[in-house]
Amino acid sequence: MAADDEDLDDEDIDAMAADEEDAKKKTSGAVAKALAVAKAARGVSDDLAELNMEAYDDTDEEEEAATGRLFGGGKLTHYEGNEEDPYMTIKDSDDDEEEEMPDDLITAETDLLILAARTDEDVSHLEVWVYEEAGVTGSEETNLYVHHDVLLPAFPLSVAWMNCSPKSGTEEVNCAAIGTMYPGIEIWDLDCVDAVEPVTTLGGYSEEAIKSAGKKSGKKDKKASKALKGGSHEDAVMGLSWNREFRNVLASASADKTVKIWDVATETAKHTLNHHKDKVQACEWNPTEPTVLLTGSYDKTAQVVDVRAPDNASLTWKVGADVESAIWHASAPTQFLVSNEDGMVMCFDSRMGSKSDALFKLQAHDKATTALSMVTSAPGLMTTCSTDKVIKLWDLNDGKPSLLCQHTPQVGAIFACGFSPNIPYLVAAAGSKGTVAVWDIMSEAVVRDKYGSHFEQFYRVK
Repeated sequence: MAADDEDLDDEDIDAMAADEEDAKKKTSGAVAKALAVAKAARGVSDDLAELNMEAYDDTDEEEEAATGRLFGGGKLTHYEGNEEDPYMTIKDSDDDEEEEMPDDLITAETDLLILAARTDEDVSHLEVWVYEEAGVTGSEETNLYVHHDVLLPAFPLSVAWMNCSPKSGTEEVNCAAIGTMYPGIEIWDLDCVDAVEPVTTLGGYSEEAIKSAGKKSGKKDKKASKALKGGSHEDAVMGLSWNREFRNVLASASADKTVKIWDVATETAKHTLNHHKDKVQACEWNPTEPTVLLTGSYDKTAQVVDVRAPDNASLTWKVGADVESAIWHASAPTQFLVSNEDGMVMCFDSRMGSKSDALFKLQAHDKATTALSMVTSAPGLMTTCSTDKVIKLWDLNDGKPSLLCQHTPQVGAIFACGFSPNIPYLVAAAGSKGTVAVWDIMSEAVVRDKYGSHFEQFYRVK
């Protein structure tokens, strides 16, 4: 090695010294890094030791108490239900139905329901009103309010109630058929408070046909407005009548001059009657002959047709003016009564045939007599109403009608009135003011004297 060292020149010696210095620096750097890592490891180990993670799941009462004091001054308390918790203001209810249904939506067995359709600022509704009779519900005063309503697509013209399901035709539910300025007939489930669409629609516009017409023309033009379902009316539905015997059968009268007989369960029109020459305003099934239908039209005639007859042959009577209302006599089901826009009321006997003379003619009002109503529990008692804002009670028992009394219910021009089928001494009316009123006719002495014995069985306040 000595001989070799002697052979090295100064440059080689300097290079070797530099390499040695670099090696020392690298070694010292590695040692420093190792020391730093070791220190960090000791720090983490010390921190973990302080946390005592091995005993993390062990219960220490003192530490638990300290934690409780830190987050509220005591241990957390668990209650089985809201009733046990003193800080809960809303307690548990044993009746889930009461929680889901507020008290103001629950109807009592003594409540009477009234259907009324109205339009307010171009928005149309079917309203379900509740009437609470004084003395029956514990209140000294009567109460009348809107329970709920449903939004209608157009101006309402007719309403008919029936307690059957549109799907089965037999199941008992509260349903209402609604006729509007549109050709479709909507059927609503009245037991569903928050319904947003009808159970079904008979006839009316076909959504598929409207979409198809819109695509072909590039927009929804006049062709789309004629896209009707098969068998549908082509104009407004002005009158409706459910059949009491065949509960799935509905009759509809329309401005398209036709009357249709619908099977609600299958949503199809089984018959189309073309016996009128103008808009058909009214229709009503006979209470004892379920295939016989009474209709009234703007062609100034009332007609009776048996839907089983070939070619829908009908009996016809002239009534002198546009028909407003047509009903069967409650005590004599072969007779019917018709009111017209001149205020006249006429009674005919269908057994006497077409063009037979009226049994009587009555100038009931000076303006249009918009509605008629009778009730089986009070034979011969009839009520009429008019756009003259008055309801009148008539006695028809002596063959010649006589006025018993009259009442102005403050609902404006009256468009509809009728006896309650459950409590027949109550008469409901609705008018141009967009509200409903109920008249207790037993408050009239003349009614008590003549018909009091007929109504005694319906008294609910003793």
